[in-house]
Amino acid sequence: MTLERAGVPTATFCSSAFAALGANERRALGMPGLPIVVVPHPVGGIPPEAARALADGAIEEVHRVLTGDAETLRREYRERAYLPPRRVVQPKTLFT
Repeated sequence: MTLERAGVPTATFCSSAFAALGANERRALGMPGLPIVVVPHPVGGIPPEAARALADGAIEEVHRVLTGDAETLRREYRERAYLPPRRVVQPKTLFT
């Protein structure tokens, strides 16, 4: 975020499981329009060919984020909604 504040375009990556958290964090840090490039979760512990596929799937958006008009990108990404991941395991309560 320091580079973005200095006017240097950056590409911030986030896996889909953490995209909503990333969006909340950028708002809390005063940069609600910071572009976040979301890639499918998981990113860690995957084979090299799967990592390459993730990169291939994101490269066009990364290029656009790094070379596009900053104000247009801020406006677009500020309005983008990121949904929190669906819970796979339900929490135990006193009633279950």
